[in-house]
Amino acid sequence: MDCFVLSVTDGLTLTDLLEKKRRPFFIAGIFGLFQGLFPLIGFLLGEAFSSFIDSFDHWIALALLTFIGGKMLIDGIKGLVKPESREPGKFSVKTTLLQGVADSIDALAIGITIRTNIGATADWQIYVCLGIIALTSFLISLVGLFAGKGISKLLRGKYEIANIIGGVVLILLGVFICLEGVGVISWGF
Repeated sequence: MDCFVLSVTDGLTLTDLLEKKRRPFFIAGIFGLFQGLFPLIGFLLGEAFSSFIDSFDHWIALALLTFIGGKMLIDGIKGLVKPESREPGKFSVKTTLLQGVADSIDALAIGITIRTNIGATADWQIYVCLGIIALTSFLISLVGLFAGKGISKLLRGKYEIANIIGGVVLILLGVFICLEGVGVISWGF
């Protein structure tokens, strides 16, 4: 779901998202790839790092998402206060990669947990599971990007408002990941 939220935010704020038809697929591909790759990395790192990574992964996600969301929030507010200084959100490979890492870093601990629970001799099924995670994340992200673009059209090009909404959503996502990581909230799964 965090991929979906992040994708909706990108759909809301990236004014040039659809200038090239492959951009939504690139963004969704990065999110899907990282959601599948990070648990694999965690699985391969193994048990030795589980308590180490688990103790700070949520703080990294909070910092990265707050940084990205904060920048969006500030840009949106500046655009509302000084319309002549408006600058629409633009697609960036660097930002997409940073978002992918921020959104997937907690999946590292999941890979470690999988290794702890099933042992180091996992068979091919682990790779099938990680492939399903990657594909599902890709599809959810793609839907989120187009949903965000649709919402942006409803806002009629007021990308400052979209930036503010997107920035707040990313900051809240970071806070949610952090609160879940420190055990304040839990979904009970």
